[in-house]
Amino acid sequence: MSANRQNPTKESKLKAFGNRLKKSIGFGSRRTASPPAVLHASPTASSLATDHGLSTAAAISSVEAADLRAKYKHFRILVIGRANAGKTTLLKRRGTHNIHRAFTFTSNPKFIFHDSAGFEAGGEEELNAVMDFIEKCSNAGVVDDQIHIIWFCFDPDVSRPLLDLEVKFFNEKRKWNVPVVAIFMKFDDLISQVWNRKNTPEQNIVHALNTLQQKFEQPLRNYQFPPCAYVRLDALDKNESDHQKQIGELMKQTAASIDNLALKMLFVTVQQNNLKICIKYAIQ
Repeated sequence: MSANRQNPTKESKLKAFGNRLKKSIGFGSRRTASPPAVLHASPTASSLATDHGLSTAAAISSVEAADLRAKYKHFRILVIGRANAGKTTLLKRRGTHNIHRAFTFTSNPKFIFHDSAGFEAGGEEELNAVMDFIEKCSNAGVVDDQIHIIWFCFDPDVSRPLLDLEVKFFNEKRKWNVPVVAIFMKFDDLISQVWNRKNTPEQNIVHALNTLQQKFEQPLRNYQFPPCAYVRLDALDKNESDHQKQIGELMKQTAASIDNLALKMLFVTVQQNNLKICIKYAIQ
């Protein structure tokens, strides 16, 4: 069984997932959004919490969070990862990668995205640009201009488990605290890499899961700044694959990674097609 990266249908598989993702969170025609501006005119959620006598933003009451939700209208997501990890196709967006050029989709402009250039082996310049951008956005005085979540896309290639730049990202000292969701793209490709004809399909899947755990998840968990959540995506070209369930898991893990109540409310309410998550956090 050959690896999917040698399979000519790989691109169509990733596009299929991109279409599903766009449907889940309201993607449509792309349009350019205003880039985040580093301003100091409005208080951040943290400063508002302090003004209310609270020690952390997570301590904001439901009433105060609702008030913040009424003021801040956008949820900003940064998508990063190594080159060819599938992050661009995740958003079904082609062209030049410019981390400073934000974009939205007309069907749900409340989600604002930034797509960085892929990390290459030895490419310190790309990593430094990403780190500087995140720090700059974190210092923005307007909550709408801050990066609220980072989707870090990984290519589960057993021959190159984690690049030095990826390790550095999760180990390097930082002045920001943005939650990161690790997304393991092309899990079915990993199954192909570890496939053993002597094993049953179920045994090969278990082998792939163990490989993902040993070579990717466990090392990441041991770093100084590990991801807040882990999601894997697979079988994107097969009709029997529950694509919507996979996307729902990504949305659920993203929501769970946000410890700021106001931002969690914002993320949940700007979704237009994920009723289960909206109900879950409305109850909580």
